[in-house]
Amino acid sequence: MGVSAMKHEKMKMVILAIMLWACLAIPSDYVWTADYPTRPIHYLIPYSAGGATDLACRAIADAASKVLGQPFVPINRGGAGGTLGAMNVMTAKPDGYTIGGCSTSNLSVAPFSDNNPYKDLKGFTQIMNFGNYVWVVMVRDDAPWKTWKEFIEWARKNPGEAKIGIAGAKSNSIHGICFWLIERKENVKFTYIPLKGTAGLMTTLLGGHTNLTASSVGTATVPYLKTRKIRILLYLAGSKLPGTEDVPTLEELYAFKVPNILGIFAPKGVSEPVLQKLDDAFAKGIKDPTFVKVMNQMHMPIMYMNRTEMTSYVASTTPKMGKLIKWLKEEDAK
Repeated sequence: MGVSAMKHEKMKMVILAIMLWACLAIPSDYVWTADYPTRPIHYLIPYSAGGATDLACRAIADAASKVLGQPFVPINRGGAGGTLGAMNVMTAKPDGYTIGGCSTSNLSVAPFSDNNPYKDLKGFTQIMNFGNYVWVVMVRDDAPWKTWKEFIEWARKNPGEAKIGIAGAKSNSIHGICFWLIERKENVKFTYIPLKGTAGLMTTLLGGHTNLTASSVGTATVPYLKTRKIRILLYLAGSKLPGTEDVPTLEELYAFKVPNILGIFAPKGVSEPVLQKLDDAFAKGIKDPTFVKVMNQMHMPIMYMNRTEMTSYVASTTPKMGKLIKWLKEEDAK
């Protein structure tokens, strides 16, 4: 081999070595996710179709899909207060192609429920929060109690006669936990009627099978509020609706504030580049006019937290809920 050929061969080896070093220097997650997403993303909604949470989740997903250039495929996985959908998220492959909706129920309450399969949130990665619920305590408009104070005074004089409609078991429902706390603050005794879904809550209330119920303001409640068939006595969380500014809140009366979460999470282990793309897409989606319109129609306040803020919020509020639920269970056992 001539000198010139040898120099040429050495130069090729040097170039190959540089290229190999460059490849090794690039983080592996970047190599595999630089083009993310290249296909549709499965979006698990942990509640039944047609409700306020479902519509809000679909609206933010549609907005983010415009930024990412790939559609989100909504898959409803309702049941057990959102925990069935959460389990599907937690056990999914952490490649960014399966994410899910999260709420106060499956983040702040579920880990402390006796039969829930996950006892902490280590299996999840928080992506963002995009809204808040407006939780109201309602009676029929023809009910004898015009204020929350009047209802409590009646309940105190008539132990156990106050029939409270809640979604699910008392200790598994954020509304049930709030009523549980009120019982102890006000020295009253409620009878709980566990039901399925907001539609069931409204049916039993309007039919006179319950005296009072709590629910989020949304598709199943707004029509009755507009036609004045129901009346709000108390806000558990969220902003007040126009014309109800004099209605008290749980925090105003009892100095207690419940976590209010409506967001998106993913399984643990999703790579940083993918999380950054999702974070950016949802941050931009919050400003989408169609998303804003949907949220306004359902009276759901837009409350954005990026993944750092969301992670911090969940980490600070969840342990407090755990302590409260533990105390309430101990009180009930006495």
